[in-house]
Amino acid sequence: MAGRPADGGRPLSAPLRERGVLTIPQSVRDQLQLRAGDNLLIDVQDGRITLTPAALVARDQAWFWTPEWQAKEARADEDLAAGRVVRHTSDADFLTSLGEE
Repeated sequence: MAGRPADGGRPLSAPLRERGVLTIPQSVRDQLQLRAGDNLLIDVQDGRITLTPAALVARDQAWFWTPEWQAKEARADEDLAAGRVVRHTSDADFLTSLGEE
């Protein structure tokens, strides 16, 4: 299946230039809201190249996006939505709830 511009016209093509430079047609950049500096994931399967817009995550923040952490975030969101929360008005109140003084 060939790529088509947003207006449904004929398939698009772009020449591969020296050093592997490829210009993504403006209609495609507009459709996907791509801007200079955006990152694209590159995948090769069955003789096809797939480019997928992606946001890169700093290494020191990668832990937050692991499946395990995201599952914990989802459980926390469910607890908040169901009202299963305890709000503390002070540090001392919080420490007391932990059995500390």
